[in-house]
Amino acid sequence: MAVFAFLVLSISDDLLAYGSALLDCRGGSWTECKSQLASTRNERQFEALLKRHYSTTATSNCSSSCHSTLQFATSSGTIEMSTESIDSCDFAYQEVSSPGSLSLDKSSSTEIVHTVENITEVSPGLCFVITGTIQLTCERFSLNLLLKNGDVALHFNPRLPQNYIVRNCRVKGCWGREEVASPLSFNLHRGQRFAVQVLVTDKEFLICVNGRHFNAFRHRLPYRKICTLEVKGDVREVAVDQCYMECYPQLELELIRQLSPDAAASSTLIVPRSLPEADGKPMPYTGVLQAPFTDGYKLHLYGRVKLLPHSFYVNLQSSAYVWPHPSILFHLNPRFGSVGGRHVICRNSWLNGKWDREERSENMTDFAPGKAFHLQITCTDVSYQVSLNDKMIAEFVYRDNPRLVEAVYIQGDIKVFDVVVETAY
Repeated sequence: MAVFAFLVLSISDDLLAYGSALLDCRGGSWTECKSQLASTRNERQFEALLKRHYSTTATSNCSSSCHSTLQFATSSGTIEMSTESIDSCDFAYQEVSSPGSLSLDKSSSTEIVHTVENITEVSPGLCFVITGTIQLTCERFSLNLLLKNGDVALHFNPRLPQNYIVRNCRVKGCWGREEVASPLSFNLHRGQRFAVQVLVTDKEFLICVNGRHFNAFRHRLPYRKICTLEVKGDVREVAVDQCYMECYPQLELELIRQLSPDAAASSTLIVPRSLPEADGKPMPYTGVLQAPFTDGYKLHLYGRVKLLPHSFYVNLQSSAYVWPHPSILFHLNPRFGSVGGRHVICRNSWLNGKWDREERSENMTDFAPGKAFHLQITCTDVSYQVSLNDKMIAEFVYRDNPRLVEAVYIQGDIKVFDVVVETAY
């Protein structure tokens, strides 16, 4: 009886995982159910390997991030909508299994074209800069950061026909769960040069593609044990540099236009319905303020909601850089999950290294798929007041000095045509 109880307890987690997988694919075809079960089996195998080989060293080197990431990577049911500032798309949407979800490198060429060995002293702030040219026949290529035993701490795998980039890791030949979502549009093309920056931080790798932050990949293996970088696939003229950075990414930032109240009142700036989508600003958008955002100042955002919106957010933050993580004095996050014009408006702040108490309300708003809008954030003596098409929809009482705001960051399912600051006088 004791042996039977032990067997039941030892396989209970697996039974729950497989049962959950079957529930997720109920109503689907047998092929879909078999694929779901295979994916679950692979995740369970990867989790067991990770615990077996890195249960102690990963904890000491990666702090608590390895364990929290493991839960995220293997327990899709725990993913909830979040107001994460820099990479919210990773958390707001569940990752979708892509073709070849086991991360098998099926490049037309798997030849190693460049290797950097004997990498030492990997610590936060170290940045690998990989440049090269994508061949005209390239289907995919990969950048791998390897440990001494051959495990892969980061597998960065652009797939050109599908227009997405896979991120993953490998333990003892077993791949973990792929990550493919990103707020940045795919910007790698055959026959052109590419530049990829991989910055090591204490919790994650930050990845920059062709000068713009692409996404983050949380550590699943101890990053301090990385000793080799290899580049594989149909790329040429590859070069790798290593440097230490104080802030990330290094890019040219837009200076937000500033208007007096009289100039703003006489301005005829609107978003014409016929304005081509290509005339919008690159997303995600980052702009730098010319002066502190204080009492009487107003931020004007002119945009259009995309046709199938999920959410977007606007951050008023202390820095334009992704790392070190800026303080976010005001995080405005409209979500379009409701039907009939009612939308959840979330407000929050990121201070002292964590999210604070979230405020939310459900309002009837003018946000609608494909519709142009004018969003205004006014800085008063006690709070930020938010108006949409001249109708107030939210208010957020200050949790820190508003003079600390130096930058505006916008991401999500909208097109941004202009961002303007109206001064107090």
